[in-house]
Amino acid sequence: MSTLFFSLALLSLQPKPEVTPELLPPTLPDWRFERIDFPLPFAPDLKHTGFEELQFSPGMFNAKSDTFFTYVFAMKLENKITANEAFLSELLTTYFRGLCRAVSEGTEFDIDTSKITATVKEDHYEAPQSRHFHATLDSYDPFVTGKPLKLRLEILTIESGPNDHRIFASASPKPSDDVVWKILRNIERKFQKRSSPKKP
Repeated sequence: MSTLFFSLALLSLQPKPEVTPELLPPTLPDWRFERIDFPLPFAPDLKHTGFEELQFSPGMFNAKSDTFFTYVFAMKLENKITANEAFLSELLTTYFRGLCRAVSEGTEFDIDTSKITATVKEDHYEAPQSRHFHATLDSYDPFVTGKPLKLRLEILTIESGPNDHRIFASASPKPSDDVVWKILRNIERKFQKRSSPKKP
């Protein structure tokens, strides 16, 4: 895949100046960084203000790679939300339906976006400011194969301040004990350190 994940001609996005990540830790070697502001052009039904940052593994768009469709993203939402299971399920479902619809439009891929659903479960309640979830997303690969794709996601939400709700997600089709998750969880730990409210 030669184009950026969301900076596709299909989405009519113009290249943006290179920016320094605010939410995610510095990008790993060979990983690619991107930032996109809300409202997301491919998912306008997500009525939020803020922005999203993404880091893509080297094999993100290579169906034969061990890191195919493996990436992380973080969102900073500045409007009032309650980041619980229901909210995250709706967010992910709307997000990926919009993404698959926009990217596959005009291609030969037969993608039924109504079948894209996310199931989110909370793992443990750590503190009012920090919560952990895991999710299963039944979706498609709209970039390379057009085939159904089941993604595993691990999610961390942090209330970093008033009107500063942060959501981090790792995504990969690999099993949770695959070596790639060590990389993803390390990125999550660094994100948590950067985003947790500072103690007075």
